[in-house]
Amino acid sequence: MEFVKEWWFIIAFSISALGGLYKMGKTLNETLLKLNYEIMRLSESLSESKNDRIKLHGRVDVVDGRLDTHDIRISVLEDWRKAK
Repeated sequence: MEFVKEWWFIIAFSISALGGLYKMGKTLNETLLKLNYEIMRLSESLSESKNDRIKLHGRVDVVDGRLDTHDIRISVLEDWRKAK
């Protein structure tokens, strides 16, 4: 019994430190799990965004080609009109 009376402070401190470390580890694990989930969602969102950009660039190339063709036709008509 004297052992407990002399060492109660160190025993209590050790138990509370272990409890605190357990709680801190648990909180850290929960935080890391949430961050991992959010990073996965962000990665999926970036993949979808990349696919959308590829589609948009394809459409822009088509419209750009049509615009070039239209510009050529206008130049030909203007040259024809000047020649008249």
